[in-house]
Amino acid sequence: MMRRPALSLAPMLMVCVAARLAAQVPVVGRAVELDSVPLVSGERVAALPAAKRAVWERYLARSRELQAQDRAALDGERRGARAGRRSSAPPGRDFSLTAAMTPVWFHSDSARRLADAIVSYQTPSGGWAKAVDFSRGRRARGQSFSSQATDWHFTPTIDNDATTDELRFLARAQREGDGGRHDVAIRRGVAYLLDAQMPNGCWPQVYPLEGGYHDAVTFNDGATIRVMSVLRELTDGDGVRFPASLRTPAVEAQRRAIRCLVDAQVVVAGTPTIWSQQHDPLTLAPTSGRSYELTSLAPDESARIALYLLDLPAPDPSVVRAVHAAADWYRANAISGRRYEGWRLSDDPAAPPLWGRMVEVGSNRPIFSNRDGIKLYDPARLDDRKTGYRWFTTTPALFLERYERWATTHPRI
Repeated sequence: MMRRPALSLAPMLMVCVAARLAAQVPVVGRAVELDSVPLVSGERVAALPAAKRAVWERYLARSRELQAQDRAALDGERRGARAGRRSSAPPGRDFSLTAAMTPVWFHSDSARRLADAIVSYQTPSGGWAKAVDFSRGRRARGQSFSSQATDWHFTPTIDNDATTDELRFLARAQREGDGGRHDVAIRRGVAYLLDAQMPNGCWPQVYPLEGGYHDAVTFNDGATIRVMSVLRELTDGDGVRFPASLRTPAVEAQRRAIRCLVDAQVVVAGTPTIWSQQHDPLTLAPTSGRSYELTSLAPDESARIALYLLDLPAPDPSVVRAVHAAADWYRANAISGRRYEGWRLSDDPAAPPLWGRMVEVGSNRPIFSNRDGIKLYDPARLDDRKTGYRWFTTTPALFLERYERWATTHPRI
C-alpha cells in the first residue's frame, strides 16, 4: 500500500504551469520531446532580469564559440583528408572502467593503445561522445567524433557517463605511471566540464548546447552528480597531476553545483520534496525529457542526489534541511507489498519498498507513459514502453539506510 501526503494538486499545477509559461516553454496536454524548443535561447536569456542576463549571455556565447570550433576543426580535417572522409565513429557500448583494468593492466600495450584511441576521439571543445567503440583504434582524420547518425548529436555529452568515464580512465592511467602522456587531454577535459557548467551551477546533458531537452539541467541517469563526483576525485585524488590553474575553479564549480542541487529541490505547498529528472535551466522548474519522460518527481535520480549530499564532509544548513526533507518524502511515499521484476509488478508482502520511477508532482502518484506522451496511472496500460525502461526503483532504500546513521550527527535545523 502506498502512503500519500494529503496535498492538493491544483495549487501546485497552477504554480508549475505559471513557471513554464514564464519560461516561454509550451505547456501541452501530452508531453512531447522538446527537441524544437531551445531552453537556453537568446530570446529567453534577453527576458531575464539584468542581474542574471549577463552571465547567461556569456554562457550562451561560449557555447556557440565552442560549437563553431568543433565543427570548423572537423570540416578542416575533411577538406584535407583523402576523399573527404565522412565515416561515423564505430558504434559500441558506452565506455566504462572495468574490473579487468588493474594496475598491472594499465602498464600494458593494450592500455596504452586504448588511451591513445580515447584521446583521438576527444573533441576540440574537450569532451567525448557516447557509444563509441574505442577498442577499434584511433580516430582517422576526417572521421566523425560520434557514432550517431549526425556528427554532433550527443557530441560531446555527459549522458551515459560519457566524458566523465574517459576522464576517469585517463586519470587512472596517469596515476599508474603513464609518464604524463595524456596530461593535456585531462586538462582539456576538465576545462570542458567547467565551460559546460551553467550559471545556475548544474550541467546540461549536451554541451555545446544542442537544443531541446538536452539543454535542461540534467539529473537523469545521474549526469550532474557524475560530473560533481569526477571533479571531486580529480581535485582530491592522490597521484593526479592537476594544475593549480584548474584546481581552484574546479573546487568552486563543486560548491556552485551543491547550491544548484539545493535550489532545484521541488517545493510543494511550501514543503521541499525531491528532484525531477530534468529542470528548466533558467527557472529550475521541473520539465520533461523524452516523450515518455513526463514532468515529474524522480525518486531514482533524487536518491543519487541525496546520497551525494550525505557524503559532504561539512554540509551547510541548507544541505541538511534538503536531506531531511528528501528522507521525509521517501518515507511518506514508499510502496509496500509490491515487487517489480521482469518488467512486471506483482503482489508480494515480503518485497522491499518500491518507489515509482516518475511521480506526479503534488499527488505523489506514480505515472507512466508510452511514446505518445499520454500520462497513465496504471503500468498495465503500457505498450511500447512496457519493457526497456525501469518504471520502479529500490535505490531510495539505500539512501534511507545511510540517512539513519547520518541523521544522528546532523539534527534537523
